[in-house]
Order: sequence, then C-alpha cells, then structure tokens
Amino acid sequence: MNQSLSRLVAVVGPESTGKTTLAMELARIYHGAWLPEYAREFLADTQYTQEEVHIVAREQLNRERDFVRAKPQIGSLDTDGVVLRVWFSERFGHVPSYIERHLELQAARTYLLTFPDLPWVFDPQRESKSELMRLFKIYERLLADLGFDYAVVRGHGEARTVCAVDALKLLDGN
Repeated sequence: MNQSLSRLVAVVGPESTGKTTLAMELARIYHGAWLPEYAREFLADTQYTQEEVHIVAREQLNRERDFVRAKPQIGSLDTDGVVLRVWFSERFGHVPSYIERHLELQAARTYLLTFPDLPWVFDPQRESKSELMRLFKIYERLLADLGFDYAVVRGHGEARTVCAVDALKLLDGN
C-alpha cells in the first residue's frame, strides 16, 4: 500500500484490541512517525498507584506535545488523552483537570477506535478482560460527546489494517 496522508491519527480503545500493532502499521504504511504508549515502559503490571498513573499521564502528554511540535507528515499515536481520561475515570473515579484541559487544546487529529474482536492475549499490564465491550462503548460515547472525528476499526490481521486505511480515506473525503 503506497499511501499519502497528512494528519495526526490516535489509535484508542480497550486493552488487547491491537492498538500498538495498528499504530505501528499505520506509521509504516504512510512513512510516518509513531509515538508509543509510555505506560508500557513505566508500569510493570496491574499493581500501580494513582500517583504512578499521574506520572505516566504527564509524561505521555509531554511526549505527545513534543511529537506534535516536530510536525510529522503523519503522526500515529498509540494512545492519547482520551485513553488517559478513560483510565482515570474507570480506575479512580475522576479525571484530572490537566487531562481535560489537554483534550480541549490538543492538536486536531482523527481517531481510530479499535473494536474488541481480537482474541484476548495475556499481558501482565492488562486488567479488564471481561470489560472489553463495556469499555469500547465508553470510548465510543466519549469520542462522540467530545465531537472528535473517529471510525471504528474491526477485523483480524491485514483486514484490520485495510479497515483502518479505508476509514482514514473516508474521513479524509477520498
């Protein structure tokens, strides 16, 4: 696929739905840059404190700011403030004001919301296996409520990537 695209794309959704793989694949297809999820570097498992999640959130948002300032032709984000907002809300029952503010001021982007149709893969950082569809609906409602452009990505393997590329074309008006 030799594609051309000029935008920032955030891949969001419940855990174990292929976000990292898809974000990396989009960066490859579009010859763009990829910003990984900082939580994967910082947290070892599901035993973490609220303060640790604040550290992760602030670092993720700082890295995102630097990434956006670099102005990549296409930037593929493997998580962003939407994921952080859902994480805080679900795990701690509130959302820090700095995340809400970030979502209000963030650079324009398109969202790809990953549907939970992939087989669950164990990972020591994953904690919500039985909640995937409920969390998907939370993400979908949040994206709609915030007025963000998004498309749902479904399928396995290459079909999932094709779904994402087709969705981006549609959202781009092509």
